[in-house]
Amino acid sequence: MNNKQKEFFPITLRALTAAIPYIGGSVNSIWSDIMAKRKEERFIEFVKLLEAEIKQIKYINSQFITHDEFLDIFENISKHIVDERGAVKRILYKNLILSAAKDTQADFDIIEKYIRILESMATKEALILKIFYNPQKFNSELGSPVFKSNENAPLSRKQFSVLELLELLLPEIKSEDILDSLDYLERNRLVATQYGASSIDTNGNPISFLDDKITRKGINFVKYILNEN
Repeated sequence: MNNKQKEFFPITLRALTAAIPYIGGSVNSIWSDIMAKRKEERFIEFVKLLEAEIKQIKYINSQFITHDEFLDIFENISKHIVDERGAVKRILYKNLILSAAKDTQADFDIIEKYIRILESMATKEALILKIFYNPQKFNSELGSPVFKSNENAPLSRKQFSVLELLELLLPEIKSEDILDSLDYLERNRLVATQYGASSIDTNGNPISFLDDKITRKGINFVKYILNEN
């Protein structure tokens, strides 16, 4: 760790514990543990992001975050973050804490379940789940690959399966990998697509066929990991 990082951490820790004073001891404890593992950069990144974003929350469920079980959750997520190589998943873990802190109906058992789901979830599964959460937005942000780009009109084909639509939205991911991800999401009851086999006949915009494929559990989980609850 360079001198700049060493100087930064205590400053950020003070700012973070000022916002959520109950986690100060946990942060110091985790910090001591990961120093030996040389994963301090990930932890600093996490604390810095958390400190910046916690200031944007208008309401914090103080009764929830002062509970001993919240500290257990905080420590659990923090350890996952310092062990996680993928930057995307580290952000999703961080969002779990933010979502829990502001949720008036936060439930420790559900959050622990979300941690376990995210732990075993690959980045591509989270990406596919994001598609099902808001298909139109995802399609639009990619330049509407479900449409003919030169005519801005629906594709000439009339029948589409969920798998085919996902292949259009995720051209860099192999079909068998998409199917593996759908299998994971189906088994965890986050989506219902008949393992990608569900199909539709349409003369309109086929992207809307993905609207009803995410379950209530899936919606709640996505809101937590995207910090949109």
